[in-house]
Amino acid sequence: MKRLFLASEAKHPESMQKLEDFVGGLKSKKIAYIPTAANGENSYGSWKTGSDTWKLVNTLEASVEAVVLEEYKGSSVMEVLKSKDILWFAGGACGYLMYWMRRCEIDKHINDLLESGSVYVGSSGGSMVCSETLDIAEAFLGEAEHGAKVIPGLGLIDFNIYPHYGDELLPEIKKVWKGGDLYLIKNGEAITVVDRRVEVLGEIRVLRNGKLL
Repeated sequence: MKRLFLASEAKHPESMQKLEDFVGGLKSKKIAYIPTAANGENSYGSWKTGSDTWKLVNTLEASVEAVVLEEYKGSSVMEVLKSKDILWFAGGACGYLMYWMRRCEIDKHINDLLESGSVYVGSSGGSMVCSETLDIAEAFLGEAEHGAKVIPGLGLIDFNIYPHYGDELLPEIKKVWKGGDLYLIKNGEAITVVDRRVEVLGEIRVLRNGKLL
């Protein structure tokens, strides 16, 4: 069974409660916390001292291991990931994250990990990489990642995600997005996927071909 929890901002209190409900509690869970996207957005390694999310996950009474993809060669990281209940991909530069996911061959093995019972948890960029493309990353308002769209996404979902959405952004997003379904999610909201069933935990806003459904 494939289970995904794709948040705009996973550390948000409302998202954390939704995540706990989705996975049946976080206590005693084995979590791989993957901060690689943050390394692409901020100073390398600054998440260790400057990340509120890293501090938060270490208060959950779970077994948490930081898994920095840049420290692995080839698919060797699979030995670590396959033993985890939750694969938590933190936010940041999703083009950079997807590059390292491909370097570590996570794109080849992610379905096997999920079918074996691991839950994919994404926050912001960690959610965006689940799409078939990273086109929206290159068009993201104020933080566009030049060149991101040349890297394929994981293809776990057949829609795109725009995190940190605010209603005031809609006119500008309509100008840059003319493609298929783009889910606009605010902080505190999330999208869950269980096999093929998609559920929005919050208000449903889908932009398709320039029109809000």
